Amino acid sequence: MKQQFLLALVVAVLCLNVGTVSLLASQDAPAQKNEEPGKKEEPKEKEEEAVDIEEAEKQAQKPVPNVGYTKEEYDQFQTAFSLPDLEARAAGLSQFIKSRPNSKLNEHAMAAYAALLNQLYQQKDMAKLAPAAEGFLELKPGDVAALGLATEAAYSNKDYAKAIKHGESFYQAKPSKEVAQLLAHSFDQLKSPAKFASYAEKCISEMAPKDAFFYAAKLSHYYGGQRNIPKAALYSQKMMSAYSDQEIPTGYAAAQWSQEKGRSYSIIGRAAYDRKQYGAAVSAYHKSLRNFSGNDEAYYYLGMSYWSAQDTTNAMKNLAKAALLNKSYAKTARAQLEVLYKGLNNGSLDGIDRVTRAASAELK
Repeated sequence: MKQQFLLALVVAVLCLNVGTVSLLASQDAPAQKNEEPGKKEEPKEKEEEAVDIEEAEKQAQKPVPNVGYTKEEYDQFQTAFSLPDLEARAAGLSQFIKSRPNSKLNEHAMAAYAALLNQLYQQKDMAKLAPAAEGFLELKPGDVAALGLATEAAYSNKDYAKAIKHGESFYQAKPSKEVAQLLAHSFDQLKSPAKFASYAEKCISEMAPKDAFFYAAKLSHYYGGQRNIPKAALYSQKMMSAYSDQEIPTGYAAAQWSQEKGRSYSIIGRAAYDRKQYGAAVSAYHKSLRNFSGNDEAYYYLGMSYWSAQDTTNAMKNLAKAALLNKSYAKTARAQLEVLYKGLNNGSLDGIDRVTRAASAELK
């Protein structure tokens, strides 16, 4: 309505000038009248006609009120604003603003552009919203609302690179759990584990255990691979607390979940062992082995935990099991078993085979 009013004002001013010129032309007519011979001219009631003409001339000489833009300028804006297709309207408004950077109509053009972005969002037309929002950001970089719309549109379109580009700026301006989740998932899709971890850690503390499970699992594996045992154990514990012993998370087969539990409890046990909390380590390693009986690392650290707790019988048995599995911990486990056995038997290894046979029988 405001734009229509402004146009009406321009037209009215133009009409006023035309009307004034017509008035001046009509005022010349009395000077050309033929007077009848012998007829005395009737006195005029008023002699202000010369004053009226003079006033009209003054009005005609007045400049047209300056509204800040030309009719051509307004027509260009109105053409863009009136386009029925929202994508075309966005392009038209953008072109108007770029071609007339100093126009006083740009404020109205930007407002119209922002309104059509919201309209596209309400229509859930993310395919059109994404380029339209990016176009708006070209005109107004850093606009928070446009950053949010561009982020969500790109993410919905699975354009994760652009979701990250706009999303990180949006998160910096307006941090939230939801945006951190979006960014974490986008970085995960682009195989960027370090950046995934940085955003996953920002949102996981605010999430319910089951909602956080996906992020906890990813973080557990990431920090486990980095050999950051305390952090890997923290997120492994979050994983295990999300589900009861009888539940299986969505996306896992029973055997797969059992192996995952074995891995997670092994990490939890290792963190406890490093803290010299041997009782907690023994408990975690037993849980690990109940789910993954072939876990040589669990047997090794279970043996070392028992040894540190002065339970040499269980220590030797579990070190022997780790050696018998013949995996990555076999040599280390055998060496520690011999050290412990010699210490208990005056430096002799005589009879150590009895320990290994007993261990072998329990493994079957």
